[in-house]
Amino acid sequence: MNFILNFEGTKSMKTIFFLLLSTLLFAHPHIFIDIYPDVVVENGIIKKLHFTWKIDEMSSSMILMDTDSNGNGKIDPNEEKSVEENYFNTMTDYDFYTFIKVANKKIPFPQITHFHPFMENHKMCYGFDLELHTKAKETSLEFGDSDFYVALTLKDKFVKIKGAKAKVTGVDNDFYYGYRLEFK
Repeated sequence: MNFILNFEGTKSMKTIFFLLLSTLLFAHPHIFIDIYPDVVVENGIIKKLHFTWKIDEMSSSMILMDTDSNGNGKIDPNEEKSVEENYFNTMTDYDFYTFIKVANKKIPFPQITHFHPFMENHKMCYGFDLELHTKAKETSLEFGDSDFYVALTLKDKFVKIKGAKAKVTGVDNDFYYGYRLEFK
């Protein structure tokens, strides 16, 4: 800390130092989420789109400490609303870091139904459905956060799909990385 307080150098050196410092402090994820989609396609139409998000253990323990009013280490039905209102719904303005394209055009984020938080292996999990009834072959889902606060991961082994095939690809958005789920 003494170095920072007594830092003497050119104005440009100070600027570079503080830019690097601010990058270290602010440009990193605060929460890590693994995405597990469960999709059912019938006659080429997406009939069911269920997600389970598994949140990293540190973030999970903070959410649990804040919402587990009876201290039993799980989310009971009377505690679910607190998780939804204070944690899950805070991502509404960001479309839950999910961008949906149909026929290569971004569509408005659909209605979420059946939200259910639960604990599994020391991780907070959010289960929820999206009301999406589109042609599977024209639909793609992309996950990412351009603000770098949330790191989302999607892997082939996380995807369950019935009635169609899909592939997971990485997406380089110039300054942030995301994942895309495309149906075949």
